[in-house]
Amino acid sequence: MSLHPPVEPPPNQWYLPDLALAPDDEDLVGVGADLEPGTLLAAYRSGLFPMHVNIDDERPVGWWSPNPRAVIDSVYISRSLRRSLKRFQVTVDTDFSAVMAACARGHEDGQWIDDEITHAFHRLFDLGWAHSVEVRTSEGELVGGLY
Repeated sequence: MSLHPPVEPPPNQWYLPDLALAPDDEDLVGVGADLEPGTLLAAYRSGLFPMHVNIDDERPVGWWSPNPRAVIDSVYISRSLRRSLKRFQVTVDTDFSAVMAACARGHEDGQWIDDEITHAFHRLFDLGWAHSVEVRTSEGELVGGLY
């Protein structure tokens, strides 16, 4: 994990949807724009995340804001889980590429983590904004993670 503050990219050049005006029953709140770092940061700061949508033969960027959001308020780690965790190694920001690839694998048909999304998040990682958590076996095999 970098000890340096993240680098602020050039600002977003797009209008992003105002969630206060979005219908409560719609998760997709906008379509269009790019995946430049400034756009992604503005979107995440507004409560949006990108995922392509299929419209005819095109896949423009859709901006999503599920209601309700999946937010974990707290975590309880039981004694048995704590013992099980000792068999694994948990690291942060040591293999962002492998975590992205593993998250995309198995969802090739209509996957949302495509090459464009992967490239965009790598740019955020290089700027210090995106992070990964890796979970490996004692043999070093990546068995879990998130970004």
